[in-house]
Amino acid sequence: MISPFAVLSLLPLLALIAGLVWLVVWTNRRGRAAAMRRLAQAQSAGWYPVPPNPWLAQVAANLFREGTPGQSFAGVYDGRGLCVLDYTYVTSNGKTTQTHRVNLVALPLPVALPPVTVMRENGLWRVFRGGDLELENEQFNEQFRVECLDDRYGSAVMHPRMMECQLRNPGLEWQIAGNAFVSWSRGSFAVPDVFARLQAMTELIDLLPPFVLRDYGGPVHQ
Repeated sequence: MISPFAVLSLLPLLALIAGLVWLVVWTNRRGRAAAMRRLAQAQSAGWYPVPPNPWLAQVAANLFREGTPGQSFAGVYDGRGLCVLDYTYVTSNGKTTQTHRVNLVALPLPVALPPVTVMRENGLWRVFRGGDLELENEQFNEQFRVECLDDRYGSAVMHPRMMECQLRNPGLEWQIAGNAFVSWSRGSFAVPDVFARLQAMTELIDLLPPFVLRDYGGPVHQ
C-alpha cells in the first residue's frame, strides 16, 4: 500500500509532467493555428502551394549553406510571377548545433544577369568576406556591402537612384541570381512582410538601367 506521504512527494513531479504535456499541446495548437492563418492569408492574396523550387533552394544553399526547403507558394505580384520559400539549415561549432530558419522571395527578370549581392554591412562580413564594392554614396557604403565579380557592372547596377531606393528600404537584402531578383529575411515568411518586400523589390527592378539589361543580359533558359 502506498503511503499518503509518498503520494504527496510525487505531486510536484506529476505537476511538472502535466505542465510539460500542456505546454507541448499548447505549442502544437498555436503552431497549427499560425500555419492555418498564414495559409488563409496566402490564398486570399491569390498564392497557391507548390513543391519547393530546386533552383531557389540552391540559391538559399549558396547564400547560407545546404539545408532543407520547406513550404513554398507561387503567385503573381504587379504582373510578375513570384515564388516564396521557407528554408532551414543547421550550423554547428563542434559542441552544439543551431537551427536557422530563413525565407526567400523571388521575382523574375526579363534577362539573365551576372550576380550582384546587397547585404547589410557589419564588421564580421569585412573579416570573413573581405572588402566589397565601394560606391560614391558614403552613407550607403556604411550601411550596405555590394558583392559582384565585375566592379564596372556593379557600379552600373548600383547607380545613385538605386542606392537611394535601397536606403529607403534598409531592411532589404537581395541578390540578382540569373534571371531572378531574390530577397531573404530571417524566420518563416509572413505574408505582410513579403508584400512589403515585394513592393521594394519591384521598385529596385524597375530602376535597373536599360543599358545594363542590354549590355550584360543573357538569354533566359526555361
